[in-house]
Amino acid sequence: MKIAYFVSNRATFPLAPGQIAASMSVVSNIIRHLSRKHDITIYAAKGSKFKGAKIVDLELEPFQLDSNIADSDWVTKAVVGMKQIYVGALLKNSYKYDIVHFHTEPIYLGMPMVSLVNTPILFTIHNIYHDFEKTIFSFYDGKVNLSALSKNHAKSIPFTQKIPVIYNGIEVDEFPSNLKDEGYFLFMGRLHQCKGIDAFLKIAKSRKDKLFYIAGKGSDYYEDKVKKICNKNNNIKFYGMAPRKSELWFNLLSKAKALIVPTEWDEPFGLVPVEAMACGTPIIAYSRGAAPELLQDGQTGYLINPLNKSPKYMVRKIGIEGILEAIDKIDSLSENEYKKMRQQSRANVEERFTTHRMAQEYEDLYKKIIKEHKEKKKSQ
Repeated sequence: MKIAYFVSNRATFPLAPGQIAASMSVVSNIIRHLSRKHDITIYAAKGSKFKGAKIVDLELEPFQLDSNIADSDWVTKAVVGMKQIYVGALLKNSYKYDIVHFHTEPIYLGMPMVSLVNTPILFTIHNIYHDFEKTIFSFYDGKVNLSALSKNHAKSIPFTQKIPVIYNGIEVDEFPSNLKDEGYFLFMGRLHQCKGIDAFLKIAKSRKDKLFYIAGKGSDYYEDKVKKICNKNNNIKFYGMAPRKSELWFNLLSKAKALIVPTEWDEPFGLVPVEAMACGTPIIAYSRGAAPELLQDGQTGYLINPLNKSPKYMVRKIGIEGILEAIDKIDSLSENEYKKMRQQSRANVEERFTTHRMAQEYEDLYKKIIKEHKEKKKSQ
């Protein structure tokens, strides 16, 4: 098959060491596997290089402004405008490919042009669905091929058509499996309210008998807030952004007693928890978004009800009190029980979240979409 991809032009493709963008990391893994037997073209910023794939860069440098942490709405508009340049160029050349695969944010950037091209297109949504987007998604219901990252993710989207679900995968062999920990509880990710950094800080301040480490970046407001709290609390340490797949990054993930994920949004997948489990690190997470699909309560960590609602988990308390109870539960495990939890965490990833499995499922979906597209054309 001849397959064309576009994710983002915020950075070169694949990401340089230390850069973080989950969707680009995931798509890199897909292409790394599929390029062994398919003809791959990637539309990406100037400077991109990918073994086994062609790059179309439009002679445009990376547009590095990050709308996720920007204060101006015009930054968001400009980011979208730059992406549209690549979307338009790819679709103009779509006749060269058997299928086009978009992973844009927002995902519907290329949807208006679907009826204008003869090549089938798959849109994989990486972001949460917002109620104010209902009119947009409802308009494209039955008109586009859309895939999601988890069952909860697919369920949230107002489509009457069935949305295929393909879990993200990682190269498990790259992650060191560690059966011993160094006793600290870790927060790793963007420093933002939706990621739960405020809850994590509250937990850390209330348990001065435990060690709490933070790795991530955010707005000046949150970075200053974290630094000030760390200066006043000796049990909390801030590492800043740990470059992805650096020695520091692997060490923090693999040696934590547990990764705490007190997220305040329904995250569609959650790549960091999977990466942590690959290292053998258990997860303590609010039961939101895809978390109940990724974790096995009591086996790879603990799920916590963020609110007083069913279902019930092994940890009976809710919210922050539930996370505190889970911390005590993990600390109370015997050496063998805790070792088993770390082994089960690794096994969970090896069985369910490999790049090989993910790439194969996307390849199967491409073939299905292409076949249906040809049959539809014949019937017209």
